[in-house]
Amino acid sequence: MYRDLRLRLFPNHPNALSWSRDGQLCVIASETAQLLVPNNLKPHHASLRTHLLHSIQTSPEVAPADAEVYSIGDEQGPGYARAAAWSPLGVSEFRRCILGILTTNHQVKVFVPGWDPWSDWVIRYDLTKYLIEYSGWDNDELNKEDETTARMRVRTRSFSWSSAVTFPASRRAESLLAVANDNLQIVLFRITHDHCSIAEFFKGVDLRIVRKVGLRETWVSCLAWSPWKRVRGGDEGDNNKSKAFLAYGFRGKVYICPITVSLESGDYSRSPRDHDPSRLSAVAGNRLVVGNSMSDVHLVSAITWAEEEISGYLILAYVIPRSVMVVAINSDGGVMSTREFVNGFVDHIAGFCFTPSTSPSRVMLHLASSNGRTQIIDYTPTSGHMSEKSTSHITEGAGDEQDVPMSDAPPGSREEEEELRAIASRWTNVLEERKQDYMAEHDLSTCTSRVYGIAASPMGGIIAVACSFHPNDSLQYITASKEMTKIVFGTHHGWEGAWQRRGLLAEPPSDEPRVPTPAEISSEAFLFEIECFGGRSAGIVDRIRKSLDKVHFQDSNGWDLENISIDGAGVHASLASNLLAKRELNALRYKCCLQTLSDPANPRLSLLINAPPKEYPEIIAHTICNILSVPRNSATEKSNLSIRIIYSLACIGILGLYNFRQVVELARKAFLWLSTRAKVDVRTELDISDRRISDLDVMERGEDDGSGLQEIRDRDKGFASRLEKCALCDQGMTWSDLRVAECSLGHRVSRCTLTFLPMKDYKLTKECMVCKRTVLSEAILAHEVENNGMNKNGGGGGGGLGDEGMMDDGGGNTTSTSKAGAASASPSSPSRRRGAAAAASQGGVVVDRGGESTLAASILTGLDVCVHCGGRYWAKSEGGSLV
Repeated sequence: MYRDLRLRLFPNHPNALSWSRDGQLCVIASETAQLLVPNNLKPHHASLRTHLLHSIQTSPEVAPADAEVYSIGDEQGPGYARAAAWSPLGVSEFRRCILGILTTNHQVKVFVPGWDPWSDWVIRYDLTKYLIEYSGWDNDELNKEDETTARMRVRTRSFSWSSAVTFPASRRAESLLAVANDNLQIVLFRITHDHCSIAEFFKGVDLRIVRKVGLRETWVSCLAWSPWKRVRGGDEGDNNKSKAFLAYGFRGKVYICPITVSLESGDYSRSPRDHDPSRLSAVAGNRLVVGNSMSDVHLVSAITWAEEEISGYLILAYVIPRSVMVVAINSDGGVMSTREFVNGFVDHIAGFCFTPSTSPSRVMLHLASSNGRTQIIDYTPTSGHMSEKSTSHITEGAGDEQDVPMSDAPPGSREEEEELRAIASRWTNVLEERKQDYMAEHDLSTCTSRVYGIAASPMGGIIAVACSFHPNDSLQYITASKEMTKIVFGTHHGWEGAWQRRGLLAEPPSDEPRVPTPAEISSEAFLFEIECFGGRSAGIVDRIRKSLDKVHFQDSNGWDLENISIDGAGVHASLASNLLAKRELNALRYKCCLQTLSDPANPRLSLLINAPPKEYPEIIAHTICNILSVPRNSATEKSNLSIRIIYSLACIGILGLYNFRQVVELARKAFLWLSTRAKVDVRTELDISDRRISDLDVMERGEDDGSGLQEIRDRDKGFASRLEKCALCDQGMTWSDLRVAECSLGHRVSRCTLTFLPMKDYKLTKECMVCKRTVLSEAILAHEVENNGMNKNGGGGGGGLGDEGMMDDGGGNTTSTSKAGAASASPSSPSRRRGAAAAASQGGVVVDRGGESTLAASILTGLDVCVHCGGRYWAKSEGGSLV
């Protein structure tokens, strides 16, 4: 199991631990949020204090509140972190997660990553400002108490991110952030890395707000979202509508409110960040009561949902004094069954989460109290008239190894040893073991455990616990040197079911795994889950690899290359769907991730190796065929970068994937288009294409298996390109290597692993943090805009290609691009950076006057995760912000 982590801090609120879907673990304590990054879990600080002080200085001045609604937290609170929650995958740049933090002065700050995985995060949005400036509140509240009402509305008491909701026509998933204010309202924010707006608000309960301190609660608590479900059939049947339930507690009752979101039809040819935000609408339905506490004064202290349906039901769990209630709810919000699991806990609940179980019809619920008492529930919903057995196990500070049934393995056998090791690695036993270690270290007969939070890993097989230990039989003095919180990691007995439910192991009765997409399970989280198992990782890696090996293309000889379709009105979404959602390609991507573990028995050591794993020709072939199948509009014809991408992919096709007719024929069509529409001299390339097609005809007739043609093919790879030129000597580039571009005089630069163009400026690149491959970033789109602007203003020929090469129409009319390059600023100059900022404000998409997106923009913005391994990119730009 993964080693313990020691952090020099003490959380001051429960639920201090939160685990993102891309594998980052957040621990909040006072004015610090500490983020632990996958691969090496290197801790780094995001000082809330510094950012909050800046936020307070830039906030509009507000007069002190009246005595009847005065709040110490609001008026004098220091802004300590009270709760943290991660967005789903896809909200941040390159489909990562962003972090929301609720502070003790009733404000929500949304943080985004810095320029690399280990830099401090920065505040992107202060939701208090949006609540203050919003003008769509109900008119009936505009009365003499408007100032008091406005102040109550901007105080946030609870918040929660929804899971990702996808729409068929949209490339990116959407997510809503629910915020409960001090005016009994719930406000729904639509938030991405570059957009924030209020989508909807509604009353949590129908009660009159009483303006007396302590007389009545004026907020709902414990917000939690169910999974989204597509609305089909009936009056609401629409592929662009999805529904989820938002659960919350108020005065001893648990409410759920259906939220329906829809995405109106429109032009999807542009990047989603260019869409009109008003086209995403959210509608709240009628509230339903699904649970109760013992009385109105016994509060509901925690609410959570299972991540997916179990046996066709949504599973909701909530905590009341001395019990946990689990409710099965149908798609209409009706309560099908309610089970009570008594635990006797009267102390506060420090953490609460669902994980998959050993069977798809079961789900596990993990709970820990602030005093270290734990409860694990293995729940099965009611089926018909029969209720399958659900189990609950409670620990009162003693390990539960004796209560675990053992198999019939012979004593002392390897099977028994593995089973005992698995039992010892369970998180409840790990927590008890650390307690015993503390007592032995300090020679104590007893001690007290304090738990600050628990969180389940993105895959669901690992539980992280934030805890500390203290003597309880003597006077205790806490000094700065002793303020230490441990993060311990453990498994649970349903960890194998987690791999099955996530689609990486075959789930009986099927022999093949479902295989998730990079938008569902990030490669970083996948590798970290394996890393956490330590010495048991080798066996897990072997099982996953064998399971993924069973996934094959339907056309095993042609890799399904003939069944490719691109929607010209939504190129971004089509490329992302064809390349990132195809099951067979995703199986290869996770196998590529496993290649980074050169020593599965010691995964942490192998992750230090920076050499990229081998390329899978199937992924490259699908990338080439999809991009060359994109309809070429007028904007692409005018885009020098798009022309170069088409050329480079076509060259890779005829010189590296020449055994596949679909690839070679698409490459030849691309060369013909370059010759006729873009006026590029590609006579040599067309001759090679014709030879490759003739080779395929010979092989199909059985006259040669390809071995006799290899000498000619190798000789063709050495031709010097007339389009791609070396920036140092102006000689043509050869095509002998996928990763390295080498000119005829031996100068070498790395190639982009997506477009295969030479990369000459690291500021215009981004790197995958899993396989270490580097690709061109969206910043190069602004680079092209500036070069074209220079050309049109007399800086060079109108057909220039920056400093990358020359264009020749075949009749001796050659346009050199070195003139344009000499007149333009360097990539790192202030003028070029201003161009990059301008392109970023347009979503990084180069468009013509008719609003059409170029092929280059569709590729670089649509394929925003690594096509080889599914990892997330990181890009560095001026000022430490994310490109």
